[in-house]
Amino acid sequence: MANKLFQDKQLKVMVKLARIRPIVMFLLVLTICIVFVSLSLAHPSSGIVVDQNGQVYFSDLFRGLLRVDERGQVTTVQKEGGHWLALDKTGSFSRVNFEKSKHWPRWFKRRTPANIKPALIGDGGSPLVVGQDGNIYFVCDDERMIPGGLQIGRLSPDGKETLLNPSLRQTSEKLGGIKGLAAGPDNSLYATYAKAVLKITLDGRFTTLVNPVVVNDCDLNVPSNESPWLRGLAVDSRGIVYVAASGCGRVLKITPGGKVTTVLKAEKPWAPSGVAIHNDDVYVLEHINPNSEAHEDWPPRIRKVGRDGKVRTLATIT
Repeated sequence: MANKLFQDKQLKVMVKLARIRPIVMFLLVLTICIVFVSLSLAHPSSGIVVDQNGQVYFSDLFRGLLRVDERGQVTTVQKEGGHWLALDKTGSFSRVNFEKSKHWPRWFKRRTPANIKPALIGDGGSPLVVGQDGNIYFVCDDERMIPGGLQIGRLSPDGKETLLNPSLRQTSEKLGGIKGLAAGPDNSLYATYAKAVLKITLDGRFTTLVNPVVVNDCDLNVPSNESPWLRGLAVDSRGIVYVAASGCGRVLKITPGGKVTTVLKAEKPWAPSGVAIHNDDVYVLEHINPNSEAHEDWPPRIRKVGRDGKVRTLATIT
């Protein structure tokens, strides 16, 4: 009899645990996401793209999604912004409603109306880009595909998700995590780390372009306090990389052979965070690099480096 009572109590405990376990797992995943987002909000946004008409779109955490035309006219497209922004040139995701989809990740947001091409895709805290094959490539954690900085995930327009190469995790851990992602020619991707740039093919093979990236004229910037602290980047049709070295207040040019030169310097307290390319012109998103963690204290500006090397300020937003 006593043994039966013990078994009954044990069964009740197991039933309670079975009911509680999904809730505990959900809260654990939610906590991880909240912690990641909280940490990621501690730096200015890097999202900048240029469409076929030369209009610049950039995302700002406090001011929303903004558009700047060649005359410097600034228009608010959406009041909600983010850290990163991807240009979907062919409209592969122009009809996808990420927030209502059944597949993960649901933190992506289409920033343009349905069926509009090109489409603009916003992130949930980690770098993303639409590749030449029409898939979204985004920086994530592991097989759970949550925001992170150790892996690159692939999302197809029909919702299929895969990790590009699980072994990338070990390299990313050694290099301090992925800070930026861009599409290059020949179906390639390029990823920045704090001091390195990697080239990654769409079948998952990766090679080191430069490690470490050394900036001889680095003018150390706060709050990163680390040189060169690479972030957003863009790659032209020849495989030349242009990358924001936020920790040095510079935009760097890196050739396919690994030669590093400076193409733009930002006077303190400004620092570049994102880069885009259009018709061989380089567009740079910069923010005032503050000691404050309040987004409203990070006013952005857009500058353009022409093919002749001349720098022009398109807009400064206060």
